[in-house]
Amino acid sequence: MAAYKEIICLANSKKIKGKCIAGKTIDTKEWIRPVSEERKLTNELIKYSNGKLPNLLDIMRIHYKKLQPTACQPENILISEERWEYLGRWPEDKLDSLCDKPKEIFINQDRRDRIEVGFFEKNKLESSLLLIKPKSIKLSRTHYESKKKLRAIFVYNELEYDLGVTDPIFLEEYIEKGDGFYKLTSENIYLCVSLAAPYTDGYCYKLVASIIVA
Repeated sequence: MAAYKEIICLANSKKIKGKCIAGKTIDTKEWIRPVSEERKLTNELIKYSNGKLPNLLDIMRIHYKKLQPTACQPENILISEERWEYLGRWPEDKLDSLCDKPKEIFINQDRRDRIEVGFFEKNKLESSLLLIKPKSIKLSRTHYESKKKLRAIFVYNELEYDLGVTDPIFLEEYIEKGDGFYKLTSENIYLCVSLAAPYTDGYCYKLVASIIVA
């Protein structure tokens, strides 16, 4: 039997031709990002033994073959063929206990949403995932190169960030709205920020993988 990790699902987002799932372990609160041999996850690979798909804040057991860290995603694990198991739900009122408290979101290169891949050749990244509670947040619905885009503009530790959103629930709700800004007013909003794998342009992009309104 393969080894396993029991994690709280804090990211369940879209990526090119697949999905991204990530979370923190129940015991040590370390970040875990399951990946497949093809580097992407599909619904067939991530569904539970009961046939249902994971949701944010699910507690789940994920079987894996080995650790598979990369320079820009050190928390990767290579999943096995065994079905994932649903174990329960993490309470919303305990999300603060899972929050990270970095000075800045990864490296802040002129406050851009990307980091040059070469940066990781000389600088060790502890994790490519963060759960934060921003001071304020609004969503920006725009067009870029004839494509509809959704971005999150938020303040964290007195710095403003403008990052692309890949949370499928918020994409579905806002992508068909008109261009403009939409302020989220709940007092308890959490963001899982993820650093994506290197893109063809030589950069790793910071993305808002999930927006959790508690």
